[in-house]
Amino acid sequence: MTRELLYFGSFNPVHNGHIALAEYAVERNLCDEVVLIVSPQSPYKEAAELAPEMDRFEMAERACAASKYPDRIKASAVEFLLPHPSYTVDTLRFLEKECGGRMRFAILMGGDQIAALDGWKEYERLFDYPIYVYPRRGERIDRFTDRITLLDDAPLLDIAATDIRLRVAQGEPITGSTSGAGPSTTSTACWRSTPRPPRPRSMPA
Repeated sequence: MTRELLYFGSFNPVHNGHIALAEYAVERNLCDEVVLIVSPQSPYKEAAELAPEMDRFEMAERACAASKYPDRIKASAVEFLLPHPSYTVDTLRFLEKECGGRMRFAILMGGDQIAALDGWKEYERLFDYPIYVYPRRGERIDRFTDRITLLDDAPLLDIAATDIRLRVAQGEPITGSTSGAGPSTTSTACWRSTPRPPRPRSMPA
């Protein structure tokens, strides 16, 4: 069985911090593959905040291809096939049904997410899987510490998707923040107002 580390997120947009964490997970042998699960609609974010889902997916796909391990870091649009908004526990159920015979799953998430995990749908079910948690600068991780693996030495990069979107809106350069997608792509295709229909995408990529 292959070991799949699932990195859920809106990736609005994907940036170098996401890719650095994925590369770190590969180098630490936490998995055979890291899969960026692009969420078309998080239940915790307003749809108006998000760029069109296929733009976000295609940027994630390009960023993964530009990583140090393009054969082991991939993007998936599997949540595009499922009801919206996207709940992690529902996605895991789907993946277990479709791929559980040949894959073992684990979850990668940030310290800010684990702090609020008990507000997620059926959050206890998530502990059926290994959960790797990377620290965020200024975030103290003191919840569920006996049920997670804390990645103390994970890279801390001061890059935030919110800041990138603000800089794009103000016409400022974002060189050095994004990888693979590139500044010109991020500032145009990412922010189109009319989404294209999602194409089916199987797991893991």
